[in-house]
Amino acid sequence: MTVLFLTKLIDYFKLKIEELKSEFPNDDFAIPADRMEAEQFIPIADVIVTGGLSESQLNKAERLKYIIVPWAGVNGLPIEAIKKRNIVVSNNHGNGKIVAERAVALALAVMGRVVEYHNDLSKGIWHGYEAGSKKEDFWYSIQGKKVSILGLGTIGRSIAKLLSGFDCEIMGYKRSIESVDYVQHITTDIDEAIRFGEVIFVALPLTKSTYGIIDKERLYSMRGKFLINVGRGQLIDEEGLYFALKENILAGAGIDTWYLYPNVDHAVQLPSKYPIHTLRNVVISPHVGGFTIEGQTGRIDETIENLRLILSGKAPKNIVDLDLEY
Repeated sequence: MTVLFLTKLIDYFKLKIEELKSEFPNDDFAIPADRMEAEQFIPIADVIVTGGLSESQLNKAERLKYIIVPWAGVNGLPIEAIKKRNIVVSNNHGNGKIVAERAVALALAVMGRVVEYHNDLSKGIWHGYEAGSKKEDFWYSIQGKKVSILGLGTIGRSIAKLLSGFDCEIMGYKRSIESVDYVQHITTDIDEAIRFGEVIFVALPLTKSTYGIIDKERLYSMRGKFLINVGRGQLIDEEGLYFALKENILAGAGIDTWYLYPNVDHAVQLPSKYPIHTLRNVVISPHVGGFTIEGQTGRIDETIENLRLILSGKAPKNIVDLDLEY
């Protein structure tokens, strides 16, 4: 088999590929130096490791049998075209517990008004006891709160585990009813989950059915609640999110996934066309939920294990249901 890597390779990834080369000397591992060289390898690749593939590239990949996504999201792939070819797609969740840690950190930061108070104190502006103990200076504890987690994959389950130490009462939203550790209530009704939680974590995959699932109406039903998004930006209506925050319908938000991203033409890029970043009740983060050493090694290890299974003639783990897109 020929395995083509169309993803950024850090040193640890390269080290693990060298190990695979030793284990499977009769297989080829292509690491292109640039985009032009990558295009030359696509027609002979049996396996492509990537999170982003165009339909035109897929059409050139005549021998392609497997796509291994080195993270969870598969929204960068031409799903319908892949389905027609019966190509197996496998993703991984090796950094899920790290993303969950970021989600909880965002919740603690926005509820604790950490960034807001840091910015004020850096200007000599005090809050709390030293400023006259004003009621409007209270911050909010997460302990004992009712929490809803939308999406109970690896990230959502890990959020629930972390929150168990805060004695939170947790409701999880998922497609089917089943027992989940640290989750007291399960619902298949997203509106029930939204009504339940004082803090709402969004950890859903981005699919046709979840695109814009948190629409303006649902946002405006979240009066006094905190919203934490570590799923994808497009799960939440962008305009609705801005005005729900600006008008203090939402108590606050912690956001790691966005609507606009930097590219070759715009190295400096605000994350939304609305000035969400200017609001005091928001903590923003540049989509770095899994960007730790542990997060990187976790997803790489799982990617390598999937390759090892394929090269051994077995099925990879975490085969994506292409109809559900996760």
